[in-house]
Amino acid sequence: EAGLVEISGLSTHERFLCRLTNKKGCTIEELNAGRICDWFLKDKPKREQDLGSAVLQWDDSTMR
Repeated sequence: EAGLVEISGLSTHERFLCRLTNKKGCTIEELNAGRICDWFLKDKPKREQDLGSAVLQWDDSTMR
């Protein structure tokens, strides 16, 4: 499924929402700030341990 999302022609934001709703097992209408924050909090340790294992791949060097 990840490959289909990548070649779908969706924007980065749309691909993110596809992955998030799939991971959370909900529809986009069911997403709320709590679910999104929870997902980010769970992804953060993965990113800190190994950037390649995190779902989000960003360069946060400018955010320090």
